[in-house]
Amino acid sequence: MLKHKLYHATVLALAGAVVVQPASAQVTANSKTAQTAPERIEITGSRIKRTDIEGASPVTVITSQEIALSGFSSVEEILQAGIGNAGRSVEGNESSWTQGANTINLRGMGENRTLVLVNGKRVPQFPTATGGTTNFVDTSTFPSSAVERIEILTGGASAIYGSDAVGGVVNIILKKDFEGTRLNLRHENPQHGGRDKSKLALTTGFASALGQTVLVVDYSKDEMLRGGDRTLTAGLGPDGTDTYSTTSAYIRDRSKVFHKDEYVMATQTQCQQLFGSYGVWVDTDPRYKCRYDVNRDEGVQTSKDDWNLILNQHGDINDDWAFNALLQYGDKTTDRGNPQKSISPTIFMDRNNPGRYSYNAADFASSREFRVYRRLDDYGQKRDYTGEQQNLTTSLGLTGKIGDYELELSWAYGTSDYTRQGRNQMKADQLLKIITLDPAQATNPAKWYPMNPLTSAQRDQLYAETLTDAGSGLNQYSAVLTGDWFQLPAGPVQFAASAEWAKEWYFDYKDQDTINGNLLGQGGTQGVGGRKRYAAAGELALPLLTADAAIGQLDASVALRHDRYDDRSDVGGATTPQLGLTWRPNNDILLRLSGGNSFRAPDLHRMYAGESRAFSETTLKLDPAFPLTETDRFESISAGNIALTEEKGRFINLGLVANLNEATSLTLDLWRISLDGAVYSESASRILANPAYNMSGSYQNCNALPSIGYIMQQPSGQAYKDLLCVRRGTINSAYEASQGIDAELTYQLDFADYGKLKLTPKAGYLLKKEYQAYAGGERVEETRDNYLPKWKTELSARWSMQDLSINLSWYYLGTAEGWNNWVVKDAAGKDVQQQTWSKLAAYQRVNLNASYDFDDYGKLTLGVNNLGDEMPPLYPIGHPNRNVYPYFEEDAGYNTVGRVFYLGYEYKL
Repeated sequence: MLKHKLYHATVLALAGAVVVQPASAQVTANSKTAQTAPERIEITGSRIKRTDIEGASPVTVITSQEIALSGFSSVEEILQAGIGNAGRSVEGNESSWTQGANTINLRGMGENRTLVLVNGKRVPQFPTATGGTTNFVDTSTFPSSAVERIEILTGGASAIYGSDAVGGVVNIILKKDFEGTRLNLRHENPQHGGRDKSKLALTTGFASALGQTVLVVDYSKDEMLRGGDRTLTAGLGPDGTDTYSTTSAYIRDRSKVFHKDEYVMATQTQCQQLFGSYGVWVDTDPRYKCRYDVNRDEGVQTSKDDWNLILNQHGDINDDWAFNALLQYGDKTTDRGNPQKSISPTIFMDRNNPGRYSYNAADFASSREFRVYRRLDDYGQKRDYTGEQQNLTTSLGLTGKIGDYELELSWAYGTSDYTRQGRNQMKADQLLKIITLDPAQATNPAKWYPMNPLTSAQRDQLYAETLTDAGSGLNQYSAVLTGDWFQLPAGPVQFAASAEWAKEWYFDYKDQDTINGNLLGQGGTQGVGGRKRYAAAGELALPLLTADAAIGQLDASVALRHDRYDDRSDVGGATTPQLGLTWRPNNDILLRLSGGNSFRAPDLHRMYAGESRAFSETTLKLDPAFPLTETDRFESISAGNIALTEEKGRFINLGLVANLNEATSLTLDLWRISLDGAVYSESASRILANPAYNMSGSYQNCNALPSIGYIMQQPSGQAYKDLLCVRRGTINSAYEASQGIDAELTYQLDFADYGKLKLTPKAGYLLKKEYQAYAGGERVEETRDNYLPKWKTELSARWSMQDLSINLSWYYLGTAEGWNNWVVKDAAGKDVQQQTWSKLAAYQRVNLNASYDFDDYGKLTLGVNNLGDEMPPLYPIGHPNRNVYPYFEEDAGYNTVGRVFYLGYEYKL
């Protein structure tokens, strides 16, 4: 009989999940309550405790149970899948700078403009900057096993929290009250191989004389996924027209000094000898016959070996005072896959002393030019980068009564240390000592001819690694006084007054060879800096009309905060106001309005980054006499800018929360966020295109330049001027704006003996996402021009009966549009470039799992993620990137892992 009921209930639940179509949706809806003397709690976005989760600003709550039912195993996965994460984000494999780290990008305003809190307190930023410029908080620091819930506020909140809360706030709240002991095990196995994941977590909670203690020990291990592990990224693109890398082994002898041809290419025998199975011989190519398979080792997903220990403690000191304490320590090792290093140095030889080489033609009265192209497959190991990260987060708080008011005193301290080892580099200075470009010297054991393999002695002499030693930290003290201030006819005016002092710092050091530019093809910058911050804030909750009023209940909230920065920037101070209104015409309807200002202080690395040098080239002819057939090679210099000011934002949200009936609730929010003076990295091409940046008459070299600019030079005996150098940097010039609609519907069905079903469709729609790099520049509408999807939808269907539950989650990313320069045929059949519009197809993933609780024997979960084995959408035929690795948009929420099976088991000790 039970089996019969389970069968029919399962069919009914899944059928209900299938027929429900995605409607507009986004936030956790208000549920009806009829409790007496409800407890007041603090919700993200306000220091004032209240009885209702719904207020003037939209807040989404994701519980630990919802994380488990989603099919995802980590905090970062559930955050990236959420509809509020509406822009490009870092997903663990973004670069070797930040390998293993993850971000959330609320409202598409940038991963650095989403404030991430843990238990309502700030945590240190990731030690190194994404893209080498942008600081952020790593959302993968805390394991899901320690999380009680995640509260996500979308929209500005600087009036409460200060800097960074532009796109929104993510507040990760850890388990505080937990009884008993649970051992959780989970293993994931992708259908197509690679990227197995294993996870083990022990959670225990107990009461003692000290109060309530929660201890979590969590270990997870993720395998690496390489490009060669998936059909899409292992081949030559959807149409098979991509090409293996031409940078394998060849020499360009510009003046044919030692060779009869200008291009000296590896023979088929040399190609096989140098690169083995990675060498691809293309006999039909007229020049680049020896090619290299770079896709095979390219990292698609970074491997991870992660330990975490979390101790959360709270208790009463006496009848009026209580304390709380948190200790978290994490140790994470990551490996990021990279194809073998490719070098392509330009080398000059003394014409009067053959065999004497330099990287600078000016070293010789007369020179000959060579260029060496070589893939460094000689080191005998893969070029994986290894990162080691240790995180420490601590906090201590006291909460008690001061008369009729409540006072909270807290201290938070955290550090994050990160080292990275980048393998298979080559020392530039040592290369000049042993290289020969004369094939007659190819058999000389003291010399290396690039068409030969390196000997073991030569490998030892040339081999180098790029090393990073980075760290960040935060030390913060705060005090918050809250309570009822005075009485209005509609009720008491509640207030919150807070004061903060904080110090944050970072350092990012590189090895000397990297800084000096002595590693071929390897750039890097280092920096060190910090700042102090003082802040004072006030907040009022004003009851204007009671529920008995003719038009219903009306409440207002006002917040104002001032942050003062003690650093070398031009921020000084930032004052941010915020206003909120809520109107309840009856018990089932809530209308809300919130708006105000937000800000973000400049990234520490963007201010304090050290000088970085590299050589670049341009086809721009700044001197009309410059030869049309030549490129202008120049020194490119960049450094931090301590004159940056804060980015200034504005936001507004208009929303509706409605209980449509006892089983159905709805939220709907219309929002807009804009940002002026956003930090923008001025590119060399933009600098060179602006004559106002020409500093040639005022400075002789770029070292003397105090800011962005370029310098022209007139070499002796040369009939035209060329570029000496360009100094790049960051400025407050960009404008960004995002606006859209979010909605969420919650519908619950009770089938009596056949269980209960809860359906929650959510959707976010971007009406517009604009970006303008500088005043007067092109304003890009990213949903129209840059393949940013407008739609992001989620549907969850949760059915439970007694000890059985079946859960389905559907994640949908809508179509994406953009413009590119396509090569097309004109009327005469000639290839020309043309701006062409194209579209990426929608992308969806379905996660399905079933759990059964065996009471004394634990709970078993079987699941499948990406049930349909969906792969990322491909560019249309003819698109310039259709057959360019990795053949899909990397940072838009797509991945090539495919269908994944997993088994989970929870044992109750």
